[in-house]
Amino acid sequence: MLKLWAGVLVAILSLRLAAQSSGSVQELEASARQHLAAKDAIGALADYEKLALLAPNSAVYQDEIGFLLAATKRSTDAIAHFERATNLDPKMAQAWYHLGVALWLAERKDAALTALKKAVALAPEQADFRFRLGSAYMDTGHYADAIPELARAATQLPGSAALWENLGLAYQQQRRFKEARDAYRQALALDSNNTAVRNSYGQVLVSSGDPEAGLRQFRRILAQEPDNVHVQVNIGYAYIGAGKYQEAIKQLSAVTRVHPELASAHYDLGVAYKQTDDLPHAKAELERAVELEPALAEAHFTLAMTYADMSDMVQAIEQLRAAVRQRPDYVEAWYRLGSILKDQGDVDGAIEALRQSVALDDTDAGAFNNLGLLLRRKGDLEGARQAFAKAAEIRKAEEEQKEKKLRLGTPH
Repeated sequence: MLKLWAGVLVAILSLRLAAQSSGSVQELEASARQHLAAKDAIGALADYEKLALLAPNSAVYQDEIGFLLAATKRSTDAIAHFERATNLDPKMAQAWYHLGVALWLAERKDAALTALKKAVALAPEQADFRFRLGSAYMDTGHYADAIPELARAATQLPGSAALWENLGLAYQQQRRFKEARDAYRQALALDSNNTAVRNSYGQVLVSSGDPEAGLRQFRRILAQEPDNVHVQVNIGYAYIGAGKYQEAIKQLSAVTRVHPELASAHYDLGVAYKQTDDLPHAKAELERAVELEPALAEAHFTLAMTYADMSDMVQAIEQLRAAVRQRPDYVEAWYRLGSILKDQGDVDGAIEALRQSVALDDTDAGAFNNLGLLLRRKGDLEGARQAFAKAAEIRKAEEEQKEKKLRLGTPH
């Protein structure tokens, strides 16, 4: 009988403690809400830390603590709480998202991408999660991966100008100019005063073969910002696209006189001079461009072609090697390097360069054919046979495609 009463007393005591704890939880949650409404992050943080002591297995409280730590500039401290939240509730998409953002701010980018992908997988309808994941891909140079995330987010959140801007940039980086143009148009429809977007839009118009439309966009920006030097350079770039080389030279020469430190202006000016066969001036401008900005792979390439036109093959080879150092996926530079080395008698160097070229672009019959000739010269008959066979396969496919177009006729 005593044991029975003892059990009853324990049960009653447990119920009272539970009631007291429940009351404390409700009071603390109400207090936290009041602090948040008053934008008192410190007060809300203190409440949630107390709540976490009362309910140590609550993923929600851990996530709230992490969020408030991040809001008070303690993102590094927040990570442990977000990690605990995801451990307590692995299906809590919001905690994975917050963890991804905190890891990104801590420069732990691979781990951040993993967390953000988890958040998107758990909550695919959350446009903000996809936007953040797409932006992370953008910042790490993974533009192809960014596009589907940003495109899906744009359908979910069509009123975000920043989202359309990022999508446009991703398409532009992938040289998908039609899609980039459409995305930038959406961004400008939502925010017509964003001159940075309008500038990118103008660049895409020039790149997609409509330089006059690009010029109109650049001039519209200059009407608002007459001292915008980057747009002044793009005016010259558009003139080059339109084949108006003398106007480009006049425009870009004026820019370089005022801004001699601007590598892009010297590069475009060099291109304009080269198009008019003024090789000495082209050489001088392109040399200045690579001196100012050694990472500008296109300038190294164009300078190499200028040296080649001037029969200075030693310098041409040096600049092509610089171009592929800066951009290892520069197919045209690898191919030109292989071709020049072949003509100069450097068989081993030419084979190496052409192998890089065909590894990056397996649709170039000429590159495979040149590689086959060089391999045969080296005595690698099997390698030569394979290269010639690949060249023949590509040419056959190209001929079949031409015949197919002829059979279909030309659309009207």
